[in-house]
Amino acid sequence: MVHMNSNEIKEELNRKGIKNTKAKSILLHILKNSHAPKDVSTLYEACSKITSVNLATIYRSLRQFNEKNIVQEFLSSDGVAQYEYIHQGAKSHPHFECESCRQVFCLGELQFDDALHFSNMAKKHKVNYINITLTGLCETCQETAQT
Repeated sequence: MVHMNSNEIKEELNRKGIKNTKAKSILLHILKNSHAPKDVSTLYEACSKITSVNLATIYRSLRQFNEKNIVQEFLSSDGVAQYEYIHQGAKSHPHFECESCRQVFCLGELQFDDALHFSNMAKKHKVNYINITLTGLCETCQETAQT
């Protein structure tokens, strides 16, 4: 596991007005160091390896993180909630979901003109967040299908 800077995590939770618990700090650390969105069961499994935690705590913590804009939540095509950490100054970015292995990948950030284009499509609505998911076969599953 990547070295955890507990002071940094503790400060972030305090800044957001969230009570710092071992489970929350471990969960936040896992999310901050993930390179792709994670679902609840994956996060629960990862936290369970480090500390005693129950599923309800993971759900509650993720809901709180989402409300405080620490993580963003989106639904994969099969309706499973995925969570990813919102890095400071990060822009919206699309995701790619493999229809075969169900893995979700982060794609490059939307550039200003891209975001403006999608915002303009919403006409008079106020856009707070753009969620775009491309679906298809990932590179690994394509290769497997061809052999």
